[in-house]
Amino acid sequence: MQTLRYYTDENINPNLTNKLTEKGLDVLSCQAAGMLGTSDIEQLLFVTKEKRLIITRDDDFLKWHRKGAKHTGIIYIHPKMTDEDAIKGILNIHENNGAQIQRKPRRVYVIQPKSKRKSLWDWLKDVFS
Repeated sequence: MQTLRYYTDENINPNLTNKLTEKGLDVLSCQAAGMLGTSDIEQLLFVTKEKRLIITRDDDFLKWHRKGAKHTGIIYIHPKMTDEDAIKGILNIHENNGAQIQRKPRRVYVIQPKSKRKSLWDWLKDVFS
């Protein structure tokens, strides 16, 4: 099985890219690829040709996905997520979804804050206080 390969677009902090590389992931930054300043479509064409999943904080890539744009996979990091939490999320996706991604590309993964659902007890306290 081929290993997963990643690409970070220009809105991803280079430190995040470096930390993922240190963890053993094959990550190419847009800067290293000479793609800095290119359009979203050019980046999607590049990652598809290179068979890389794009890691981004730009929700325009989600819009392109919904419009049917071809891609190898998108990992979208919600703006409220820290780089440390994003790294944990990407490693989780890498470890638990690798075979799925290779069998069926064009998947989208969203790394976002956990919703803070209230317990029944907390809800009752709010109602009766």
